[in-house]
Amino acid sequence: MSNKRKPVQKPRGKKNRVARIIIVSAFVLAAGAAAAGFAHYNSSSAEPYAVVASIGNEPVQYGEFALIRDMLRSTVKPEELDAKTLERVKELKTEQLWAREKGVGSGGLGFGDFEKRWEQENARRKAASGRGEPVYGPLAYDPAGFYRYEQSNLQLRLKEALAGQDFAAGDAELRAAYERMKDERFMRPSKIRLELLSAENSEKGAAKLNEAAARLKAGEAFESLAGHADSGLEAEVRWFEPEQRKADAEKYPALLQAAEGLQTGGLSGVIGESDRLYVIRCAERGKAEYEPFEDVKERVRILFTEERYAVELASRISGTEIIVTKQLSQEGKTRAIK
Repeated sequence: MSNKRKPVQKPRGKKNRVARIIIVSAFVLAAGAAAAGFAHYNSSSAEPYAVVASIGNEPVQYGEFALIRDMLRSTVKPEELDAKTLERVKELKTEQLWAREKGVGSGGLGFGDFEKRWEQENARRKAASGRGEPVYGPLAYDPAGFYRYEQSNLQLRLKEALAGQDFAAGDAELRAAYERMKDERFMRPSKIRLELLSAENSEKGAAKLNEAAARLKAGEAFESLAGHADSGLEAEVRWFEPEQRKADAEKYPALLQAAEGLQTGGLSGVIGESDRLYVIRCAERGKAEYEPFEDVKERVRILFTEERYAVELASRISGTEIIVTKQLSQEGKTRAIK
C-alpha cells in the first residue's frame, strides 16, 4: 500500500478565489450591518414589547418607538427627541391604521409582527442570492431600512386602493383638476427667438456687453452694435424650439434659463456660457400651449389622488390622539412625556 500523498489540486484561478472572497465578504458585511442596527434599537434595558403609548385601541410598543427615535436622532435636538418621536409615531400609525381599514395592510401592527416580517424578508433575500437570482436593493435590510421600505409600499397600495374607491374621480372632476394644475404641470415650452450679443469671457468683454446693453435700452438697433472691426462683439439670432428643449438645456443651460424668464422685448444681464459672455434679448415668444387633457388624463388622476390623500391624512392625524401610558427612556434618563 503506497504512502504517497495525493498532489494538492490548485484552485482553478485567481479570479474565482477573489469572487468567492467578495461574495462571502458581502454576506458578512450585510449580516453585520443588520445585526448592528438591531442591537442599536434593542440595546435599551426597556422591554421592546412593552406598551408605552396607544392610538385609539392600537398599542405602540417600545421597540417601535425606539426604532423611530433612532431614525430621527441625527435631525432633532436631544431635548426634543421624545416629543418629535411621538409626533412621528402618531403620523405613521395613523397611516397604518387607515391602510388596515381599507384592507391593504402588510400584517399585524405590533412590533413583534414587524420583526418577523423583517427576518423573513432578509431570509428570502439571502436565499434568492444563494440561488443566483437577482436581488433588488440590499442583500439584508437593517431595521430602519425595512421599516421605511414597508411604509413606502403601504402608501403605494393604499393610494391605489383609494384611487378606485374613496378618491375615484370621473372626467368632470379630473378636467377641473387639470385646469387647476395645467399652468404648473402641463404647459409645453414656448418657441423663443433670441437676439444674442457675445464677447470674450473677460473683464473687457463684460464691459463691452454692459455698454451694449445700455445702448439697446436707449433704443439703438441690435444689428448696429456688432460686426465692426473694433467692437469685439458678435451678433446672432437663435431659436429655442420646444422639441429641442432637453438638448438645449444640456448645451446652453444658462442661456435657456435666462430666456425662459424674459418676456418679448426683455433684455438680460451679462450671462456666462462656456467660453463666451452674452447679453440676450427675447425677440419673439410663441403662445403658451398645454398638453391635451386626454394625453395626460392618467397623470392627472395620480396627482388628484395625491392631493386628496394628503388632505385626508392630515385630517386623520389632527383628529387622532396619542396617549402615553408609560415613561419613556432617552439617553439614559427617564421622564414622562405628556
